[in-house]
Amino acid sequence: MAINYEHSERTETIIMEKPKKPLHVRIVSIGAFLLLSFTVLFALDSVNVLLSAYIAADIVGMTVEWASVLVNTLRIGAWVTFILTFILAIRGKKLYAHREGKYVQKLLIVTICFLVFVTLGIGWGLILTFGVFFWFPKPFVNWKELHLKIYRGLFLGIVFGWMLVESAFTSANIGITLLPQILTRTLTYFLQGDMIFIAILPLLMVFPIFIIAPRIIESLWKLRPKIETFWREFLYHPMGMIGLIIITAIVMIALLAPILAPYDWGAGSLQLEDLLQPPSPEHILGTNQRGEDIYSRLLYGSQISLLVGFVASVTTVAIGTFVGLISGYFGGVIDTILMRIVDIFLCLPTLPLMLIFLIMFGQGLQNVIIVIAILGWTGTARMVRAEALSLRERPLTEAAHALGGSDTYILIRHIMPNTLPLILANMILGVVNAILSEAGIAFLGFVDIHGQPSWGILLHWAWKNAALLANRWWWFIPPGLMILLTTLGFVFVSHTADKVVNPRLRGRRE
Repeated sequence: MAINYEHSERTETIIMEKPKKPLHVRIVSIGAFLLLSFTVLFALDSVNVLLSAYIAADIVGMTVEWASVLVNTLRIGAWVTFILTFILAIRGKKLYAHREGKYVQKLLIVTICFLVFVTLGIGWGLILTFGVFFWFPKPFVNWKELHLKIYRGLFLGIVFGWMLVESAFTSANIGITLLPQILTRTLTYFLQGDMIFIAILPLLMVFPIFIIAPRIIESLWKLRPKIETFWREFLYHPMGMIGLIIITAIVMIALLAPILAPYDWGAGSLQLEDLLQPPSPEHILGTNQRGEDIYSRLLYGSQISLLVGFVASVTTVAIGTFVGLISGYFGGVIDTILMRIVDIFLCLPTLPLMLIFLIMFGQGLQNVIIVIAILGWTGTARMVRAEALSLRERPLTEAAHALGGSDTYILIRHIMPNTLPLILANMILGVVNAILSEAGIAFLGFVDIHGQPSWGILLHWAWKNAALLANRWWWFIPPGLMILLTTLGFVFVSHTADKVVNPRLRGRRE
């Protein structure tokens, strides 16, 4: 802190000048904020598109042309909503902070419940939404524990019992005449035919999410001091800086692949003289069995591998964090049920299940991401649960309860922020696990091996064409090195991040 002395004849004043932040700290702070903001907006836009397309095509049965029109219309409406809300937020008129925001929140809850009823069925939808929204009834906060147990048991017993009775009548083929099948069917069964307005239902979810988006951006902006503190400490660890340089270089390769690659990934020649060529000035890493440039395919492969790694890791951590927070904070029956589900997933053989899933549902890239996320969230859930169990007993949480804070408020404002360092470390390691899982699946040929290649697909074709036996090292060593370097980079960053956020591991520095 610089001290500026100003002398005068009568008085002497001391002006404390705030030190200026180094340029690299400001660049990292603003850059991290922009990167996180664009990531959030990209994720919201992707959810909007996927949700709209699913409802329009799979549920309503629209043609491709009309489904495309609906998706684009909702997309434009969502972004207009975000821009208008963002302008209001900048001017200090925060829509989501007043009464209108409460209506938006209720609308979002209604839409989530509707989508659950469409996907899981009315019976299971009632059970799930009851557990999320009505397990602790707000109008009766002073109920005794016995009354709460009776309330929950009656609801779950009635729903389960009715579903069992309906299933029994259905199996006896007399359900149509004696008992209406209500809870064992999905909501779309009752809305088919003349209910085309279902296709507009994404509006109910899209607009609330994009209205709340400026608040998410505002929260990210307030994270800048923590990012700056993290970066100042991160600089003192050479291992972390090496890992960051490696990751940055590979990400830049993926982004600039269309510029750096001399050929398109699928551009090949079936002329005999162009097949299986060794490295040359025209083809730095030679060609494959279809005359395609291996170097170009290696650069384009970084896009698929990193895409699968990042998306699968974010999805995995999101599922694990949600389950861990709910399980650790509420405890009791919820904790027992969720942890037994975690135990079941931990006992399942991961690789065979991945292969079976891809055989049953297709070998598309989205299915690869889904199967990695479904089978990879259990470790995060256990660690977040352990942290939530500790945090809920601390004085801060008890004080929030005493002041009338709801469970949702405490989870979002107090519990989850304190688990973010753990979530960050798991997310970084999750990228490594996802890249290695995708490489293993692709090497075995359980993906679209004729589409845009990943590093695993390059290794698959090298194995299919006996590159190791033929000593064509330029075919299998480069993708193996890229997988190795990417894994090392993320492991170095994860190890350093864990040391930075955990004072017990940070140690003493001169």
